[in-house]
Amino acid sequence: MRNITGQKGRGFDLAAALETVAEQPSVNLTLAELVSAYSAARCDGADTRLRKWVAAFGTISAWELTPDKLQVAAQAMREHGYTPSAVNRDLSALGSAYRWAREKRFAPRGFRSPTLDVPRYEEAIRRVEVPSERIERLRAISLAYPDRRFGVFVSLLIDTGARKSELLDRYGREFNVDRCEVLAPTTKTDKPRVLFFTSATADLMRRVMPNMRAEALVFEGRVPGQPISFRKAWATCTVAAGLPDLHMHDVRHVAAASLLRAGVTLPVAAQVLGHDPAVLARRYGHLETTALRRAQEQAWNGRA
Repeated sequence: MRNITGQKGRGFDLAAALETVAEQPSVNLTLAELVSAYSAARCDGADTRLRKWVAAFGTISAWELTPDKLQVAAQAMREHGYTPSAVNRDLSALGSAYRWAREKRFAPRGFRSPTLDVPRYEEAIRRVEVPSERIERLRAISLAYPDRRFGVFVSLLIDTGARKSELLDRYGREFNVDRCEVLAPTTKTDKPRVLFFTSATADLMRRVMPNMRAEALVFEGRVPGQPISFRKAWATCTVAAGLPDLHMHDVRHVAAASLLRAGVTLPVAAQVLGHDPAVLARRYGHLETTALRRAQEQAWNGRA
């Protein structure tokens, strides 16, 4: 037997170690089976969003679906009245399912998601302007929801500007309530980052969930090991707050605008949010310009 032990960098036989890693065969899934499995694991509503795609391609092997077929389908959607953003969101949801399959090693070795080679449509930039008092009203209303964890979730969304999956997929061990931090080791950008929340939210967590288990999802749903979606709770509370059209993801836009209005630069705001700086600049570059002008004017006044 070949020795593979030893300190890192010394006495380690990588070739021997590779032989000990079990080769996991790919799983022969149809697209319908892939979407169903992914939706059950992530509870993010992908099965509903991708229903039309499953109807069109559901019986085809998920690993044999080509970019050309997806591009033609996307074009058909556009020609039948779907907006560019709706088509892009569908393709992104499908791409998330493929990325999940690769993470779980269900896909064949070397498999490349066909969605990566489908060009996205140019779409109107969505800017969300919500007064801070409305957002705080939403926070207050969510705290009275029967499932008290929803109030924690909304407070975390508002504080961190995180994507909903970056919070719903977190385990107790990834929260440091004393430091007001959440470690998100896997994100949409495939880069780990730390999310920061307020001491008030930390106090709320201690009251609502004093016995968080390290190896359990913080926002576990009825199915063990699966996160809750909070879709019903969100719909109820946003209507009560007078924000019926506000999406969970819109809270990220609100957080971005708040950071830039506070004088945070675009590169720093992008790091805080785990966002593409170029996209952030297109959406909110005008706010950074306003903050820079204010800083310059303060400097002028200081010289006077």
